[in-house]
Amino acid sequence: MISPNQFLFFLSFFLPCSSWAESRVNLVTHSFFTHYDFVRVSEYITGKENTSGRVILRTHDGKRDGLYLLVDLGFKEKNTPFRPKPHKLQLQILDSQSLDPVTYSFVLSEQAITNGEVWLGLTGEDWPTPKKKIMAWHISIEAEDDSILTNNQSYLWSHKK
Repeated sequence: MISPNQFLFFLSFFLPCSSWAESRVNLVTHSFFTHYDFVRVSEYITGKENTSGRVILRTHDGKRDGLYLLVDLGFKEKNTPFRPKPHKLQLQILDSQSLDPVTYSFVLSEQAITNGEVWLGLTGEDWPTPKKKIMAWHISIEAEDDSILTNNQSYLWSHKK
């Protein structure tokens, strides 16, 4: 018979493996921000945006007004030979002002992969007003060969027709 201590000892080898395999991308929060929400004093001196260590990917680089989604990529450990490297994040959104979902694609930088989280900005004409709301969403992370490494979706996304 296996004692509880032996069981816990063997279990300690399998838990890290199971949680590693079940990494999942997750939408943490979203909010509408204006240009001035991102301005720091150092930007007036250097002329460059200070992201305060955040990885920010925008649909329009020159515009900052828009909806921002904080996305946890679902992994923070380094890539191993058994796991393909994440390359691209696909975000599909169904909003309150259209009947069809819109797909946005973002290339993940090495800093985003290392950080484990990224701020996605739907800026400019993609999200011009805070009156526009997210109704449903689907996020997937893909490797360079377009295979899906992990994905997640809102409850309403699974019910869309």
